[in-house]
Amino acid sequence: MTSFKAFTGRVLPLRLAATVAVLAAAGSIGTAGSIGTAAADQPTPSPGKTLVVLGDSFAANPPCDGVLVKCDGNNDTSAHECLHRDTSWPVQLSALMGVAGTADFENATCTNASIDSGPVTSTGQQVPGRDGYTLAQLAIKAAGNGAFGPRTQVVAIQLGANDEWPRDSATTADAPAQLTCAFNLADGCDTDAVTQGRWPDLNAVTGAAYADRIRKVVDYVKYYAPNARIELVGYPELAPENSSVWCLDVLGVFRYVQPRARAINEFWNRVDNAEREAAQLLSIDFVDARPVTAGHGLCAADPWLLAVLDPKVGLVGLPFHPTPRGDTAVAAEVYSHTVQPR
Repeated sequence: MTSFKAFTGRVLPLRLAATVAVLAAAGSIGTAGSIGTAAADQPTPSPGKTLVVLGDSFAANPPCDGVLVKCDGNNDTSAHECLHRDTSWPVQLSALMGVAGTADFENATCTNASIDSGPVTSTGQQVPGRDGYTLAQLAIKAAGNGAFGPRTQVVAIQLGANDEWPRDSATTADAPAQLTCAFNLADGCDTDAVTQGRWPDLNAVTGAAYADRIRKVVDYVKYYAPNARIELVGYPELAPENSSVWCLDVLGVFRYVQPRARAINEFWNRVDNAEREAAQLLSIDFVDARPVTAGHGLCAADPWLLAVLDPKVGLVGLPFHPTPRGDTAVAAEVYSHTVQPR
């Protein structure tokens, strides 16, 4: 995996302002580089791109599965887990906005991305799998391509499922952890998994915490893309709100069922609520993806989430991530927000 130090070395020189402001958001340089200082240091403002999306694998929805096709771009270091399926909701949204395949669309979405969860906690504990981009690093990636400016219309963000809760803990609910908990036949994945240290603290997933973790990047975008509508995009329905059951299909013909999965389902409920509340706290938009995907969760008769080796995507795709049909629904919902008057 490419280190952040090596990554920044390749994309520099960026606008000094972008680097300072976004690194400050990542906590890398303390309180240095305020938005005002960044503005004074910026000699050549970018006009910006029409559509910018920052997100994790639910947004990228890559044509990989880590087995048949590696998610690192098959050793292509420039990919850095940032493969994008051409039916992902950001790509479909770009078509709806008339910028598909153009330089006016910045797709900074990457598998394993998080808001701010790094590979090592403040106490030095290594956290397996925590080596993807953070929101600040995605913003740097986009800023290096001139994404943010007065022409920017939409900046959409879909993150939070790969983070530790509370921040700086070593427990995450990312895809490997979710599968481990879901396939634990002996102990299940009910709320006692939290006290056993097998699942994040559900009470830590709050709107206030979410807002605090994205605030500096949001402030940066507001400053450099003053005309943009900033949207937090929720995740699709994986299970009905009060469900205690979690399912996963294999090849579209066999269904595994975990009847004790309340912790998993409640986590997704909490993330959804946290995003909604954070959007209110930060005076930005929230796009609720649950209503438009309701009735098509993992245990539904017609799931809009991928099976293991799902024939709907040629067997190559990340389990329990959106099908093309699910992505179409999310793209349409995000687009409906972009055309609403503010």
